[in-house]
Amino acid sequence: MEIKNLQALGYELRRLHDKAHIYRENNEYIYANVYDGWVKEYNSLLEKYNALAELQLNPMSYTQSDLSSTQKTVRDAAAQYFIKTMESLADKIETDIEAERVKSKEVRVPNHQMRKCFKLDIDNCPLNPDFNKRKIFVAMPFDNKYLDSYNYGIVPALNSLGFEHYKADNDIRNKDIMCKICKQIQSCRLAIINISGLNPNVMLEYGMVYGLGKSVIIIKDKDTKAISDIGCIEYIEYEHAHHLMEKLSSALNSID
Repeated sequence: MEIKNLQALGYELRRLHDKAHIYRENNEYIYANVYDGWVKEYNSLLEKYNALAELQLNPMSYTQSDLSSTQKTVRDAAAQYFIKTMESLADKIETDIEAERVKSKEVRVPNHQMRKCFKLDIDNCPLNPDFNKRKIFVAMPFDNKYLDSYNYGIVPALNSLGFEHYKADNDIRNKDIMCKICKQIQSCRLAIINISGLNPNVMLEYGMVYGLGKSVIIIKDKDTKAISDIGCIEYIEYEHAHHLMEKLSSALNSID
């Protein structure tokens, strides 16, 4: 709901309320034809509100019992109820306006970013990382045993397709490593997770990637057994770096 539309509607309703209230205070009787005009005007405003709020509040109506014995004037109780009904709707509109103001001030977190920083225990990521569609995060053990799979398998596959990539130990800075990794995961389009050796840090990064809804390509060497908890998820198993490069290139080529 747009605030300006609600404000305009609230103004019209308050105007009608004041008109009815002043008339009632300054006249001994409220004639039926006058009251009928008020009810029609109120129902017109209510219809607009229902459209804005996507509600189905019932329109105001009155019967012969709301009129005097002559049927020419309206009973005071009916007029009082009508004015109270207008006040209630006007108050509801004010509440809606305030709710929309609060909503408009809320920080809209992009889908690629964290909703909560687990290091600082605050809402959202204070680093506010940008999204890079051509960037891929690479998670793998910091172990020389897997360098060949990275240098001659992953890197050539990514370079041949024009992807940027990030690997934490290639970026040595005086900065909290977990924040550095978290920022890069947020900014990437997808991640390549090498679960070879079942390294705990890699598994944490794997969970963060999935938690953010990123696409994932899991790879592992033939010596590492697949984990039963993720056994249903497809992965690339490789024997050597060149084998990995071929399989990874094929998988990346299928990405839009």
